[in-house]
Amino acid sequence: MLDLLPVSAAADELSVHPSRVRALIASGALAAEKVGGVWLVDRASIAGRNRQQTSAGRPLSPANAWALLLAASGEELPSGLKSSARWRVRRALEFYGLGALRPRLTRRAEPSSYWALAGELRALRDRSDLVLSGPSAAAAYDLGLVGPDAIDAYVPASHIASLRREHALQLMSGPESNVVLRAVPDGAWLLRGRRFAPLAAVAVDLCSYADPRAARVGAELVARIDRDMKAA
Repeated sequence: MLDLLPVSAAADELSVHPSRVRALIASGALAAEKVGGVWLVDRASIAGRNRQQTSAGRPLSPANAWALLLAASGEELPSGLKSSARWRVRRALEFYGLGALRPRLTRRAEPSSYWALAGELRALRDRSDLVLSGPSAAAAYDLGLVGPDAIDAYVPASHIASLRREHALQLMSGPESNVVLRAVPDGAWLLRGRRFAPLAAVAVDLCSYADPRAARVGAELVARIDRDMKAA
């Protein structure tokens, strides 16, 4: 049996005007039934439409991307986040899940790859302004992934220049690089005082790796996070 909603409620779910919902019904883009002369829309069809819109949607702002990653990790959202933004973040996760939203999280940071001497790697790893992620955080979350002698970390964007200077980092792409610094806009830096990135951020970062084992662990972790959120 279909779970049906009136047009006005469907419009609220889709964040559109009721006339747009009626147009979608007429075009067949939304499944609906006419009961007693009133159109009622299938809730599953609404969810599917929302998923399609999200896939093609614009990237989230850096602050909203980090709020979503914190929420997906089961952590508290920043106290300064507006109630409307809190609602949108939680609603997006409820309807789409982290896996579907992953393409919209690109603005959380700007990654750059470098090469550093082994001694500089140790000094970098000990810095308080670096928040480890990807393979560098795998052991902290018991992901069963042994990372190479390399660093993957988030850092405030304003610190990048001094980090490069103090640790003689050389820009380098490809397998020769051993440092990935993910520069977060200072206004969106919500990671102060942390040693490791939120679990959802670690999962998303692992998914981006060319190494198939790291990418598989990331994809499995994203799927696990989505299952846990649905079961909560």
